[in-house]
Amino acid sequence: MFKKLLFHQREDNYDHINNTLIYTITNIPGPGCNMNDFNSCPNQMCNCTDLCHTPNCECIALAGYNNYDEFGKLISVDKLIYECNDLCKCTSCQNRNVQLGPRIGLRISHFNKGYGLYTDIAIEKGQFVCEYAGEIIDISEAQRRSNLDNVNYIFVINEHFSDHTTTTVIDSTIIGNIGRYINHSCQPNCMIIPVRIDSLIPRLAIFAVKDIQCNEEITYNYGGEGSYSQNNLSEVPCLCESNNCKGFLPHKRGLF
Repeated sequence: MFKKLLFHQREDNYDHINNTLIYTITNIPGPGCNMNDFNSCPNQMCNCTDLCHTPNCECIALAGYNNYDEFGKLISVDKLIYECNDLCKCTSCQNRNVQLGPRIGLRISHFNKGYGLYTDIAIEKGQFVCEYAGEIIDISEAQRRSNLDNVNYIFVINEHFSDHTTTTVIDSTIIGNIGRYINHSCQPNCMIIPVRIDSLIPRLAIFAVKDIQCNEEITYNYGGEGSYSQNNLSEVPCLCESNNCKGFLPHKRGLF
């Protein structure tokens, strides 16, 4: 019987293929987690009684325009995303996407480079795939865990705002969701976008950046979007086989 942690009610029917791992459907607090941020309530809430849309929805207004189109596809990757939350009066609207859980049709399979995540259903550009969930820890705990094992699933995201920078660290090495099985590619078909819903701590949402065909592997760039420095390349060979493969995996996994 697989172990599963349920901290929020969501439609997530996936599980691990290894029963020594613990499945969690969203982020949970770990060592060093700032519990004030983890338990924080969002500053915004909307009073929408109809479909949420700009300029009337307070949640969407934080980004300046709609996060998703009428089909739930991501509109822009260059802005903050605040989905409607538990304090909002709306119950079902186009600004609730990531919180509904991962898409159906995802499959964990083992091929030449180990386990990977594949789709049995075609995915269109802009559609949400799943989130990358695990333990929220701090930098010192991340460094300690990195020194213990060369293989880890620690993701670091630095968000740069006008007056400050916030750092979020998520480790899905032991406790995580289906997102932990997604492999790196130097020419990925997905990207990670921080999305805030019911907390100041972002959820790492994975969206398709191009149309993905049935049976195709889900991938994202571990080094972040765009080009990354040769100094950030590890000694671990990259097996993505893309046309612009850099030969080695990024040394750090995250968005900087």
